[in-house]
Amino acid sequence: MRDPKRLAPYVQQLKEYFTGTRRVFDVPIDISEFGTEFQRRVLQAVQRIPYGMTISYEGVATSMPDASSYRSVEHAVALNPVLFFIPDHRVVLSNNQVGTYRLGQQEKIRLIKLEKSHLHGNS
Repeated sequence: MRDPKRLAPYVQQLKEYFTGTRRVFDVPIDISEFGTEFQRRVLQAVQRIPYGMTISYEGVATSMPDASSYRSVEHAVALNPVLFFIPDHRVVLSNNQVGTYRLGQQEKIRLIKLEKSHLHGNS
């Protein structure tokens, strides 16, 4: 997708997200050709994690009847092709450490804190 007119709603929603006025993205996200069926289901589960909340990889795995282990969930999350719109920064280790993140640990921490501060009215 390179057409600026088609990208405009995505850019607008990202701006709203970073200013704290958007908590849910409603632009179409098509992952139908991404990875395996299991990996798509993992990302759909991640998409349902509420704004400002975190869940462990194990927590995601337990919510899925066919997840063989949290490692398979961790692998699927690491392959997320649509950062922010599928909020993989909300998935953490079971000890609440952030773990790895494609944009770096500091960015993951920043995103988690950003959401929590917007929830509590501290923009």
